[in-house]
Amino acid sequence: MFRLPAIAASLLLATIAVSAQDARPAEEVYKNIRVLKGVPANQILESMHFIKAALGVECEHCHVPMHMDSDEKPMKLKARAMYQMMNEINRASFGGRQLVTCYTCHKGHTTPEDLPAMPIPAAEAPVETKAPLPTVDQILAKYVAALGGEQAMRTVTSRVITATQDIPTGPGGSIPVPAKLERSQKVPNLVLDLYAAEKFTVADGFDGTAAWTKAQNGTVTSPAPGGVDAERARRAASLYEPLTLKEQYQTMRVDGMARVNGHDAYLVIGAPATGTPERLYFDEQTGLLLRKWSYVETAPGRVPFQVDFEDYRNTNSGVKIPFTIRMAPAGPRMELQTTSTLRVTNVKDNVPLDDGKFVKPSPAR
Repeated sequence: MFRLPAIAASLLLATIAVSAQDARPAEEVYKNIRVLKGVPANQILESMHFIKAALGVECEHCHVPMHMDSDEKPMKLKARAMYQMMNEINRASFGGRQLVTCYTCHKGHTTPEDLPAMPIPAAEAPVETKAPLPTVDQILAKYVAALGGEQAMRTVTSRVITATQDIPTGPGGSIPVPAKLERSQKVPNLVLDLYAAEKFTVADGFDGTAAWTKAQNGTVTSPAPGGVDAERARRAASLYEPLTLKEQYQTMRVDGMARVNGHDAYLVIGAPATGTPERLYFDEQTGLLLRKWSYVETAPGRVPFQVDFEDYRNTNSGVKIPFTIRMAPAGPRMELQTTSTLRVTNVKDNVPLDDGKFVKPSPAR
């Protein structure tokens, strides 16, 4: 599997006041917190992203610009009441499980639709499930074979990739900026990503022990040890990740079939030791991974992160990797309306790389 870009809010957005590892209660960090008391501060931005997408609005719908704590706008008070209503429905009807969210009724509109849209579209025929479905082991074995086989993959001990990517900057990653990416990887789990845009450079990596990001202002941060972000970065750092998928999840099961970008795919759900279940979609015909779907938990609902892998090609060592990666949103903690596409331009395997290249940098002074 191709390592996903690790650019997150803490990497590019120097204006964000709360670190992704700040788990203090929101009311200790932000002003005028009412219904979100007790929610970790590092979930507030993602929670706002979720509500914004669910209602199809901008921040100014509820907030006064530059005075976000103000209660001047009536819609902010209405939003609090609606949030309490949602929580009560989940408590009373679903044992506290978060099954009803803002999106359940609003679906991108400020006013929930109470009538079906006409004409009623014809129901899509479900993807025919082939019986019997293959086992997880069979699907993973076909995936490894499609990439070139374990023997060929293990002959590659380092890799340098150059690519282009529109990286997310600005509030919630809403401003895409073209950049050139150089990604260096070395076994077992060393990674360095260098992003060069016209006016700034940023970086992220994994030093064999922990993930880190370096923002354009020189700030160096790491995700909280043992948290979801740290665990996902650890799993993705391995150059041999496709060979160890079974070990990365406590449980894996085949959950049927789905349609992904015109391809019939087997859906495999994996539950890691830390974090939430993830969905992996493998092409029925080729065996290649077409999509990975995960999400981040927030107070008002789950924030999804979908990554599509396309245009698999052989590298100079006979191993296939995807040359196009499409992300929606642009990152796992970005606004849901954002997207980002990475396009590989060159791959070199077994390039001599010194371990010192991957050392976590010191913060700029």
